[in-house]
Amino acid sequence: MAEPLCRIMSLLNALFLLILTAVPVLLWRKYKVSQSSYRNLSLPPGPKPWPLIGNALDVPSLYPWHTFAQWGQKYGDVVHIHVLGQSIIILNSAEAASDLMEKRSANYSDRLQTEMMKLMGVDWNTAVMRYGSEWRQHRRTFHQFFSQSAVQAFRPQFCEAARDLLRRLHREPAGFIRHIKYSFGASMLSIMYGIKAAEEEDRYIAMANRALEASSEAFTPGAFWVDFVPALRYIPAWVPGADFQRKAARWLLDQLAVREEPWRAMVKEVPSISLKILERISDTDDTAYAEGERIAKCITAAAYEGGADTTSSTVTSFFLAMARYPEVQKRAQEELARVVGPTRLPDFSDRPSLTYINALCKECLRWQPVTPLGFGHRSLNDDEYRGYFIPGGALVVHNTWAILHNPEEYPFPEEFQPERFIKDGQLNPEVRDPATIAFGSGRRMCPGRHFGDMSLFINLASVLHTFDITPVTDDQGNLVVPEPKMMSGSLSHPVPFKCDIKPRSPLAEALILGQVL
Repeated sequence: MAEPLCRIMSLLNALFLLILTAVPVLLWRKYKVSQSSYRNLSLPPGPKPWPLIGNALDVPSLYPWHTFAQWGQKYGDVVHIHVLGQSIIILNSAEAASDLMEKRSANYSDRLQTEMMKLMGVDWNTAVMRYGSEWRQHRRTFHQFFSQSAVQAFRPQFCEAARDLLRRLHREPAGFIRHIKYSFGASMLSIMYGIKAAEEEDRYIAMANRALEASSEAFTPGAFWVDFVPALRYIPAWVPGADFQRKAARWLLDQLAVREEPWRAMVKEVPSISLKILERISDTDDTAYAEGERIAKCITAAAYEGGADTTSSTVTSFFLAMARYPEVQKRAQEELARVVGPTRLPDFSDRPSLTYINALCKECLRWQPVTPLGFGHRSLNDDEYRGYFIPGGALVVHNTWAILHNPEEYPFPEEFQPERFIKDGQLNPEVRDPATIAFGSGRRMCPGRHFGDMSLFINLASVLHTFDITPVTDDQGNLVVPEPKMMSGSLSHPVPFKCDIKPRSPLAEALILGQVL
């Protein structure tokens, strides 16, 4: 009887802390609204909240972007919910996202750092850092070394990473999902630190994967009660039900490791982003050098941790699309045959002539977005939008999935159709580029987006030029077309699926193996 009694007592303690914390928060919020110059305005519409807990029970733990999109259809493209005193504004249209996060970026560029983020020690990461002078320093360094022009210097590394993926797919096609993730991790390790990854089971890649899995779970809105009831962080880890404490302790070690260990192992004889930054600050005094190195360590770790995972997820979705849409694959391969020819692999110099491949890259970003809810922004001050009151301190989320699946902008959004971006044989500028949403909005737009764009292009072009991707067959010889199912989390990946991957011809196989033709 002791264990059940302990569980009951721990639940009662958690409930007591919930009430004890939520009531003052709600009263404070109410007071702040009464003092606001916008107090006569109503909040945006949304589902009716419950007393005390608000809409805590309305927010699903799985695929919240689908529910938020449904709310958008019912209440409009700007939706408001309360969760234990925390206002959350959900933007379900590109127009609303642009109006607030871009045109009013001075007020909507902050981040809401949750209790779980603090417990797991990710406040050093530029992506989740609070808006202010520290963030601006990080962002400035990011722009110097990750701009569209700066990343061109790493074209050879991108090409070599794509060729490494081809060889892995040729050697073991059934392990394509693992190969994609590993190859991108190895690529980022090389570009960031000059470190050549082990052929298999590299410790730095494994470390980054653990950190990313933790972030995906921790950053999902509503995943942990402690984010809404900060007093719960004081519950000891041994208390039944306090598994978030045990997770945070493990995740803290991984976050520290991914920031510190690759930096210490940096190879100074190989060109890398880390080495470029150190060269830039080499003539500064000791204080400035230490500060520059601290910032460099943070931004390279953030780029390494996030860059590999996001693009690998998009490439995995590409394999899923090719297995489902053979006509798209055929058209892309015909363009590659015409522009590149059979005796070499694609290169970045081919890109201006590969209209359909570029459209296919855009559709990969749109079809199954990696961050379906983006990373939430935080309003700094009270504001008014469309006659509604937006409270200061509100979490403002743009529903990436809903925006990129808007049938008015992208007809038949569930279908994979690169043609939607083409008109008269050229990319159609009248169709919204998914990159303007998929990589975030305003001042918090992903600074590594140019890395992602280059990596996506060269890998998709190289795979299509050398392999055919088809559904597997069952015991009766019937095709088993994979379903487009995604995992739930702040970082969303395709649910594992099977497909056949075979070299297109003996010539293609020779290119894969690097044989001279």
